[in-house]
Amino acid sequence: MATVPAALTERTEAQRWAAVRDEDDLWGDLRPELLEAVRTILETTMEDELAAELVAARYQRTPWRTDLRNGSYQRGLVTELGAITDLRVPRRRLTPYRPSFLERAARRTRCVDRVLRQAFLRGLSTRETAALAETLTGVTLSAASVSRLARELDAQVAAFHRRPVTFDARYLLVDGLWVSVRSSGHAARRVILAAYGIAPDGRRQLLDYRQAASESSAEWTRFLTSLVVRGLDPDAVALVTADGADGIAAAVAEVFPEADLQRCWTHRIRNLLEAIPLAERRPCLAGLRAIYRAHTRRAAVGAAWRWARRWRTRHPGLVRRFEGDLDELLAVFALPEPIRRQLRSTNLIERAFRELRRRLRSIGSLTDRRSADRILYGQVLRLNELLARRPLATFTQET
Repeated sequence: MATVPAALTERTEAQRWAAVRDEDDLWGDLRPELLEAVRTILETTMEDELAAELVAARYQRTPWRTDLRNGSYQRGLVTELGAITDLRVPRRRLTPYRPSFLERAARRTRCVDRVLRQAFLRGLSTRETAALAETLTGVTLSAASVSRLARELDAQVAAFHRRPVTFDARYLLVDGLWVSVRSSGHAARRVILAAYGIAPDGRRQLLDYRQAASESSAEWTRFLTSLVVRGLDPDAVALVTADGADGIAAAVAEVFPEADLQRCWTHRIRNLLEAIPLAERRPCLAGLRAIYRAHTRRAAVGAAWRWARRWRTRHPGLVRRFEGDLDELLAVFALPEPIRRQLRSTNLIERAFRELRRRLRSIGSLTDRRSADRILYGQVLRLNELLARRPLATFTQET
């Protein structure tokens, strides 16, 4: 005799959970019905579109009819729920009918392609992307299809590098990130040159990036000039913050002759402390902090003079180089005090690099230059979406 299940209110907690079906099993049971529903929706949509194009429904005769129906044909379509092998597509006699929701000759929905392109942006290889497609749709994706998706993404990346620069940057932070990229069967070091713009009201955007073989003056000049050619106003840029590389300084002087160059305090302090004994680092750092934390340029110059007098005997070469760059280290004092902190170093762009390094660490050597560009492109899009929602509050208050 069959037992009657207890009422839900009378069951224990364990009995209630035992009655809940596994989510994968549930959706596995529903997948055929859902796929059939998708097929019905797509076929109905195509019938409605064709009727609108013909200005006549099926079997309807009107004086405004523009064409005649011509049967139908079957085609396959991969969706996020699986593959539809016999989707019925209607024909018209004089001109071909193309569904609005499918690109010409497409064999997958845009949603599936979008997921696979995101996989490329996250650094997946061609083989890994094909495996992901099979997991999602149950259909094996050919190497040619994956390569086509990669080419489409490469076109998006190229368009990003050619797009007009309309951001009204008043301050620029420029820096380079070294990565490992495979070339001709072995890994080679390449540098990613990047420019980070800040508007007068605190809005931020990573304007562009470019792979280069070195941080030479020629490479930086070529990169910064491309921003100006595409619309960045060089006369509107008041300050460019960069590390101590001579190549950057020469490029900034050529491309932005009216802008002041601010040497990054973080880079300078790191280089100074690494060059002196461990026991001297704490007092040396205290003297340097007194310089860049001063309220006025005059107070900063006085603190720099006191620091140089203390360390000149022990480290004359270091002090001499520091004094030679002092004007560029204090360039930020020409700006209002509330915004100096963000502009006296390249820390803002370094934070963007930190997230990129975390992403690249799990990948290791990038497959090739195109793969590296795709991953960088994806990270830059995500970063700019985040920055658009978070303007610098100190700049807004100052404005």
